[in-house]
Amino acid sequence: MRLRLGILAALVGAMPLGAQSVGVDSAALALLERAATAYGSGRTLRATFRQTLTNPRTKTVYTSRGEFLQRGADRFSFCFTEPAGDRIVSDGTVLWLYLPSTAKGQVLKVPKAAGGGLDLASTVLRDPARRYTVVAGADTVLYGRGLRPVQLTPKTPDSPFTRATLWIDPVNALVRRAEFIEASGLIRLLEFTEVRTGQRLAADAFTFVPPPGVRVIDQAALLGGSVPTP
Repeated sequence: MRLRLGILAALVGAMPLGAQSVGVDSAALALLERAATAYGSGRTLRATFRQTLTNPRTKTVYTSRGEFLQRGADRFSFCFTEPAGDRIVSDGTVLWLYLPSTAKGQVLKVPKAAGGGLDLASTVLRDPARRYTVVAGADTVLYGRGLRPVQLTPKTPDSPFTRATLWIDPVNALVRRAEFIEASGLIRLLEFTEVRTGQRLAADAFTFVPPPGVRVIDQAALLGGSVPTP
């Protein structure tokens, strides 16, 4: 339960990376900026995802999987097949967290700025030179592709994670793997395979309508109308 509800408590850190330089790595920054452009270009992206949540204190691991969709920088969707029925949807304005596998009968509605590590395009990749100390690691091969790991250490304490590592494909600047360490110590690993771009998506791919009888918990209203932008 703690692992799944970690999404609700501190939406999305990365394990230590063999750094090759200290401070800002200009090549790594350039790759991050390419990635931001790739995700913000308006083209669609469809991929299979696997999420692994690890709690080092309790030594528990929870794995889930499904389909990931993205269009531009402000719309994305995690549609879970395991556990079936769970959804996380950003409709461009708010983020919907519907997790009936662990939080039956309710859906959490939060400001999009609270998306943390789930929101690669407009949160994690936004303004990296100002917000992070950036260091690149040695290129590696994962999922049959050569990827470049880039470690991000936030410069301010209000970030939703304390460290992150993105494994980016230098050919198309797409993130194939992302790992985050949250302030609680929870480690969130997202892996993307079968990545396809430019595909036509359903008209309602980024729309969430609460099922009948489901209680909507509006976090923005509870917090006085806003959540600070990291």
